[in-house]
Amino acid sequence: MKFPPLSLLVLDTETTGFVPGLHRVIEYACLVIKDGKIEQEYEQLISVESDEIPAYVQVMTQIRPEDLAGKPGFGDVFETMEKMLKKDMIIVGQNAKFDVAMLRGEGWDLSDVPVIDTAMLASLVYPEIKSYSLGYLSSVLELDHSPKHRALGDVRATAALFSKCWERLMMLGSDERSVLADLAGRGPQGYCQLFQALADMPAKKTKRPEWITGVRTHFKTGPVKMAVNLPVPPADTVQFCEEALEPSFLPAVIKGADANTWIAAKNIDSLLRRLPSSENEFVVLPSPDFMLSKGTAEKFLSQKQFTADELTLAMKLHLYSPETKADLPLHGEEYQLWSGKLACNAESPEYLKRRAATAKGPVLISHYELLQLAQSATGTIPKGMHLIIDDGSMLEDTATQALGWLCLVPTLRAAAQGDEILTRCTDLVELWIEKTRGGLDLKYLSEVDLETDEAVKLKRLVEEILAGEVAHAPRRALTDLTKILDPENLENRIIWIENFIDGSKAIRSVPENVAATLSELLYRRFRVTLLVPKNSTETLSPIVSPDEHTAFLPPVKFPDVSAGIRFPIGAKIGDLIATPEGKAIFLVASKRTIEDIYVKHAEQAETVGMTLLCQGFSGGQSRMQAEFSVAPSPALLVITPWIYETMELPPKTVDRLVIQALPFDHPAHAVFNRRSQRYQHPFPDYAFPRLRNRLFRLIRTFCRHCSDGGVVDILDDRLRTKPYGKELSAYLQSLLSSADTGKPDSKGEQLRLV
Repeated sequence: MKFPPLSLLVLDTETTGFVPGLHRVIEYACLVIKDGKIEQEYEQLISVESDEIPAYVQVMTQIRPEDLAGKPGFGDVFETMEKMLKKDMIIVGQNAKFDVAMLRGEGWDLSDVPVIDTAMLASLVYPEIKSYSLGYLSSVLELDHSPKHRALGDVRATAALFSKCWERLMMLGSDERSVLADLAGRGPQGYCQLFQALADMPAKKTKRPEWITGVRTHFKTGPVKMAVNLPVPPADTVQFCEEALEPSFLPAVIKGADANTWIAAKNIDSLLRRLPSSENEFVVLPSPDFMLSKGTAEKFLSQKQFTADELTLAMKLHLYSPETKADLPLHGEEYQLWSGKLACNAESPEYLKRRAATAKGPVLISHYELLQLAQSATGTIPKGMHLIIDDGSMLEDTATQALGWLCLVPTLRAAAQGDEILTRCTDLVELWIEKTRGGLDLKYLSEVDLETDEAVKLKRLVEEILAGEVAHAPRRALTDLTKILDPENLENRIIWIENFIDGSKAIRSVPENVAATLSELLYRRFRVTLLVPKNSTETLSPIVSPDEHTAFLPPVKFPDVSAGIRFPIGAKIGDLIATPEGKAIFLVASKRTIEDIYVKHAEQAETVGMTLLCQGFSGGQSRMQAEFSVAPSPALLVITPWIYETMELPPKTVDRLVIQALPFDHPAHAVFNRRSQRYQHPFPDYAFPRLRNRLFRLIRTFCRHCSDGGVVDILDDRLRTKPYGKELSAYLQSLLSSADTGKPDSKGEQLRLV
């Protein structure tokens, strides 16, 4: 391994949880590196009360209460640990802020010591890697990560990762090194020293290294073999077209579109990664916040000081010259910084230029951006356009976001760094939220809440900020905040404050009746075709009012997909995990269930060589996607249905999808709860139709990911014991080929999907 000529202390901790001061450090390990060589290695278990180690932590760390019996307390070894940290040293750690915070909770304050985060460093120089978790990086880069699960293994892997990052940085030419060193000179001391050392090293005259090219990844898909030409509906008529489960259906619709067509999809970025490579077949119009504003980027890069996350983001702007968010390997808090300091708004020149290009069509756009344009005072959707809206069953949810107003405090906080007025405003927003919510995690706002002196003064301050010069990026959040704080905007809207588990806060306002709003914005102004699940038109009242004129296209004939669906009788999820079949995804009802599965099965899975990834215990979504994609069989991914709807996996990755429980909306959800009250019979008229449509989307997502012969198992006994279960079974059968419904097998009824 090669290291820069610096004194480094690579450290890691294992803890009983994630909250400094509340949870405890139970293991500490470090490596001392000087003059490019490892001089010392140290590891120490630290005793705490036995009941302070939760079961999932015992599984994750493989540290049991008995392992800590007789071990010293933190105070007993503090002097030994502190002596290893010399004055000229830099702390190096994977997600180092967490370890530093946990050690501070034990009384060891390292706030004045320079720090380098290898996760952020890896995201800077490994743009092609899909996850920056230490476990995934260790696998992909073949790092020494032994012993597994323990602090010493993590320290060794972190040191090896740091070395790999240094090797890539050494590939840069002198000009690149000089620019990065200049940026680092305005950042935290650890990065300043690292990049100055890089600039001082001899550099060969060479081309830019290959690793700087190409951040975006595409799944391998073949050419679209057919085109679907959807007829233009009559004026003032909403036209329905049933979606096929076959993954090439939407690409075929896109291929068949003409210049007078706009196609709206739920997630454009995800769709583009699935589409075959093509040139000039359609114009893509992303949301403004997906695009980089050059003006705000220049202002950002001119800052006199950078935080650690701002610094890595500034370096990425230089190395990758992005035009959109997808052109950068963003990680950690860089996402909030993008939204708060770099993104375009609707008035940015870059966005207006892209919007002007839509005159050539056909246009590919997101639900969100289509609705943003439709409600814009300077609406730019040409009259007479044929709007084809994919994923119509999701339109209520995406319209809720697009037509809603949102002030997310972390975005304001990111934008406020280095800005005194915005910082003061953000502080006042948080204070008002805390006083108004009264300790509740969810608080619906009333006219009384918005007429307090604090609310009136806050609204006035925000209006003053907007009247002056304010960075483009937070303008949307501030504008939305003024709308939310206006009591006149309470009518026909749901407005609430939400406090999240991680302590972040948001103020939201959304329409109460989406169908009426969509009629005004879309159906009465354009010719609209909604792509919807089969036999679902009676379930779409949340987006199409009963008094709307409608028309129905005959089903588009599409090839069958080679997948099946079963309703196993008496199957238990634990038994299915114990006898895995290939690569499977389990959709379970709650995070508590996921924790139970992790605690009961993680160690056994490792013993038998099965990859077990669990939401909340195996990193974020990008890490789970990356690790599951490359894992050999058997492999199991345990997540909630809501996460699976957004999963991006290569084709032929999954052999089996197991749905433990019917994925109804949670009755306490802020929006669902209020909207359901509009129906005389909330369950059959609102909750059940949403369930049907969600099951269709889950099965369609599986068809996108599944191997030949893949199967869906639905374990919920309510399919047999409840009256609505029989109706739901009939609906699922309506998705199937009438020519071959299959035969019951030993595990229950089996049907063939088309």
